[in-house]
Amino acid sequence: MAGLSIAAIRGAATRSAPIDERVVIRGDRCERGGLVSAVLATTDLDIDALDPARKAAAAAAFARMCHTLERPMQLLIRVRRLTDPDMSPATGAHASLDNAMRRYWADQIRDGERHTRRVYVILAAQAPAALDSVCAQACDRLGALGVGAHRIDGDALIAVVTDGFDCNAATTWAEYREHVAYGDKVLRGHMLQRLPGHPVSPGWLAPLLGVQAEADIAIHLEPAPLSDALGRLNRRLRDFSAHRMLEMERGALGDVHVDIGLDAAAALRERLARNLGRPLHLSVIATARGGSIDELQARSDALRLGFASALIGVEVTHFRHLAAHVSTRPLGIDALRAGKLVDSTAAATCIPWIEAGCSDPDGYRLGAATRSGLPVRVAPFDTTRHPNPNIAVFAASGHGKSFAIGTLVLEAAVAGVNSVIIDPEGEYRGLVTSLRGRYLELAPGTDAAVNVFEGAAGDPEETVAAVVDLVTVLCGDGLGDVERAVVDAAARDALQRALSERRTPLLADCLPMLDAEARAVAMVVRRFCTGGLGALFNRATSLKVDSGVCAISLRDMPPEHVAAATLIVARWLWELVRKDRRRRHIVFDEVGALCVHRPLRDLLVQLARRCRKYSASLVVATQNAQDLLGTDEGSVIATNCAVVLLGGHRAAETARMERAFGLTDAQRSFLETASRGEFLLLAGDRRVAMRIEVPEVHRAILTEETRPSYPLDDRPLDSQDMGAPGRPSPKIWDH
Repeated sequence: MAGLSIAAIRGAATRSAPIDERVVIRGDRCERGGLVSAVLATTDLDIDALDPARKAAAAAAFARMCHTLERPMQLLIRVRRLTDPDMSPATGAHASLDNAMRRYWADQIRDGERHTRRVYVILAAQAPAALDSVCAQACDRLGALGVGAHRIDGDALIAVVTDGFDCNAATTWAEYREHVAYGDKVLRGHMLQRLPGHPVSPGWLAPLLGVQAEADIAIHLEPAPLSDALGRLNRRLRDFSAHRMLEMERGALGDVHVDIGLDAAAALRERLARNLGRPLHLSVIATARGGSIDELQARSDALRLGFASALIGVEVTHFRHLAAHVSTRPLGIDALRAGKLVDSTAAATCIPWIEAGCSDPDGYRLGAATRSGLPVRVAPFDTTRHPNPNIAVFAASGHGKSFAIGTLVLEAAVAGVNSVIIDPEGEYRGLVTSLRGRYLELAPGTDAAVNVFEGAAGDPEETVAAVVDLVTVLCGDGLGDVERAVVDAAARDALQRALSERRTPLLADCLPMLDAEARAVAMVVRRFCTGGLGALFNRATSLKVDSGVCAISLRDMPPEHVAAATLIVARWLWELVRKDRRRRHIVFDEVGALCVHRPLRDLLVQLARRCRKYSASLVVATQNAQDLLGTDEGSVIATNCAVVLLGGHRAAETARMERAFGLTDAQRSFLETASRGEFLLLAGDRRVAMRIEVPEVHRAILTEETRPSYPLDDRPLDSQDMGAPGRPSPKIWDH
C-alpha cells in the first residue's frame, strides 16, 4: 500500500478550491473520500487516419461510452519529450549493426524535439466491486473503438499518479499569479473558456492534443442531473434573450457570441428534451511544465496556440495553477469546476486518440513518422499486435521498395530471424554477402538444380499436385482438364517406378505416359529434361538453406522460365517451413509479375494463410500494385498481410489501393506525392506516414556503395564509441 496526500501539495493558502483529500493507492485502485478510482492505459489510434466507415464505427463506440456514463470520467493525455534510448552495448551475431542503429537513433532523439503521447482513462465508482465492473465495460467499449486498454496496478500505478512529484515530501508548493513552483519545477494552467461556435466532428481537438511541448491535458466528463441541466439552460436562454433585446433597443450591433450561445442553448435544450443525449459537464484543462520560467513560457505559448488552432477560447488559470495541476493528474478530480454543459453526443466528439505511432517493443527499427518524428518499430511476430507476421511492400519504381525490404532483412538478422529472398533482379547480393549469408544463383548452365518431386517429400498427393502445376506453367497455363488428368497419371506413374527402383523421381520419368497420351504436352516437358534446362529441372535439388540469410537469384534465368523456377522453389520453401519451424521471412520480390500464373497465385495464397502456423512470415513486394490487386487471389495475398508498406504511386494505382485498403483522401494524396523512401505504414488500425531512416553503415550495405570482402566487425561498442553526438563512427570493417 502507498499513500499520496493531496493536502500536502496545497502549500501556502491560495485562491484555489479546497483540495484537502488523502488519496491511498491499494493494488490497482486509488481510494479518496467515499470513491475508488482506477487508471486504464490505452494504445494508440488516429481517428482521422481511419477510413470513413471505420471512423464512423469508432466514433459511435465512443459515443455509446459517453451516453452510458454514470460517474465522472477523466481522459488524460500526457505529452512527454522522448528520452534517449538504452545505449548499453549490444551482443549477438550482428552486434555492430545493432550498435550503429542504437547510436543513430540516440543522436536523432538528442538533436530533435520529439514527443510521445499516452492516453489514460480514469474511472470512478462507489465500491471496488462496482469499479471492477465499470473497468471491464470500459475495456470492452474501448476495444470496439479499436483501442486496447489495460488496468494499471502496483508500482506502475504509483508512477503514473505521482509522475515524478513526491507529494508526501516536505517540499511545499508556492503559487504565484503566472505559475506554481515545486522545487525546480514550474507549471502553468490553462482551461477551456469558450467552445467553438460551429459544428465539429470527432478528432476536432487534434490541434491541442497534438501540441509539441511537455504538457498534461485532461478532459473531464461528469454526468449532470437532467433537471439541473434544463434549469441552467433556461436561465442561459433568458439571459441571452435579454441581452439581445437590450442591444436592439439601443440600436447596437449584435454580439456574435450571444447569437451563437442563444442558438446553441436552444438546440441543446431541444436535444435533451427529446432524449437524444445525456447532459454532461465538459471541461478541458491543460498544464504546461518546465524547468525554468523561459521554458515554461515557450510551452505555455505552444498550448495556447493549440487551443486557438482548435478555435477554443482559453483562459490562463491565474492564482489557480495548483488546482489546474491537480485536475490534470490521473485522480479523476476537477478542482477548477468550470465545466461547460453539453450533451453526450457533443462530448463524444472530444475523442482523444488523434495520433497513432508504431513503437512495438523489440520491433524492427524502420524509420521515423513524418509528422511526429518518433521512431517507427514493427514487431511482425508479436501476436498481441498483429494477427499474422506477413508483410507487403508496394512502391513504384524508384521509390525505395528494395531499400525498405533490405532494411527489414537487416533488422530481422539483428533480431536473430532467418530470411530467404527470391531475388529476380540480383539486387540483394551485397546485402547477403555482408550478413555472411548464402547467395545462390539459379539459371541454366550453373550447378544449381531444382526437382519438383522434392517439394513435398512424404506426401504423394501434394507431389502430384506440384507436378501438375509445374507442367501447367510450362505450357503457358493452357492445359485443359483432360490434359491435366494425363499429367496427374504420369506423375503417379513416375512416383511408383522411382519407388520400385529406390530412387528419387525426376521430371523425365513422366515422359513415357505423356508420349503415349498427350504428345503436345510431352514435347514441352521434354525440352525441360534435356540440355541446360534439363540440368536445371531434371536433377536432384541442390539448393541448401542454412540459418541466417539466403537469397536465390533468378537474374540470369530466361524470363519464360522464371515462373516455373519460382513455383518449384516456393513449394520447396513451403516444405522447409513445415519441417523447420524457426522464425523465418520468405521474401518474394516483384511478386506482381508472378501472379499472372494461376498455380503461383494459389500457392502464394496458401503461404499467406498458413505460414503463420509454422512461425514463418511471407513478405511480398511489387512495383505494380495492379498486378497483385487485379485478381481475387492477389487481393487475398495483399490484404491478408498484417503489415503493409505503401510507397509512392501514380493516381491510377492509388485509386485501386484506396478501395483495397480503405485509404482516406489525405492518405491517397500522400501516396501520390510521396518522395523516395516515404511510405504509409498500415498495421491494423495504426496508419502512420513514415520515411525509412537508417545509419550510414546500413545505407552503404543496402545501396552497395561499399562491397566488403570481409565480414562486419561485431566487436561491442566501448564507452568511447557511445560518446557525444558528432563523434566519428567506429570502424565497420575488419582488416
